[in-house]
Amino acid sequence: MNKRRSSLILIIFLLILVLLFGVIVIVLLSPTPTPTQTALATRTLTVTTTDTPTTTSTGTTTSTATITFTPSPTLFPEPKGCLQPPEDYSRLQVDGHWLNQRTYAMLQHAAGIYNGVIDVSGNALTQGNYTDSEPLSFGTHAGGGAVDISVLDRTHWEILYDEIDPLIRALRIAGFAAWLREYGELNPGSPIHIHAIAIGDAELSYAAREQLTGQYGYFRGYTGVPTEDGIPLPDRHGGPILCRWMIDLGYQDLRQITPEAAP
Repeated sequence: MNKRRSSLILIIFLLILVLLFGVIVIVLLSPTPTPTQTALATRTLTVTTTDTPTTTSTGTTTSTATITFTPSPTLFPEPKGCLQPPEDYSRLQVDGHWLNQRTYAMLQHAAGIYNGVIDVSGNALTQGNYTDSEPLSFGTHAGGGAVDISVLDRTHWEILYDEIDPLIRALRIAGFAAWLREYGELNPGSPIHIHAIAIGDAELSYAAREQLTGQYGYFRGYTGVPTEDGIPLPDRHGGPILCRWMIDLGYQDLRQITPEAAP
């Protein structure tokens, strides 16, 4: 009887061992589950590190990396017609006004974009480059790149109001900061005309450069005209047009940057 009981216990024990061995084999041979990966939209960042020295209580100095995140550049939208002008500063006369070849090429390009009745690269010019004969120009025409353009019909001496906005937009796409100057805007009796500054002209006068990036400047969203109270007047023609070549020259939209904070 004892022999039988011992044999039964042994058999049960062996069965348990076999079961345990089987479970171990199954666990070892089963593939390890991997978590499902979900694709997430990510924002590309570039990281720059600067070492900030800190001093410990023992008087030794260690460096701690400070990480600054800067969004990577995105594709820049620019209007059709953005073309970088030639860097040619040889001079020529157009309808009695001196221009450099760069300014003249930009005017011709603007004329092609505009395709209207105002002869922007010809007899509509009323003031060119390299002249300081008009005190109301504040020295903006003393160097290269500055022009004034009439908006009058030379036959009936009427203002061509319907032509003004299309021409200003064409001038801006061609690379000018351009604004309409109304009658009497600069002083009592000053004529109505379009004033334009060629962006990136290497021979711009100081006053002309200020009309681009200064306190009252085009890239800040203003008219380029100083005011007695120091409060700039908003650009009536919308914000600045930026072409990629302007950005490559270092220009940027400064409408959210104060003159003190600008680089």
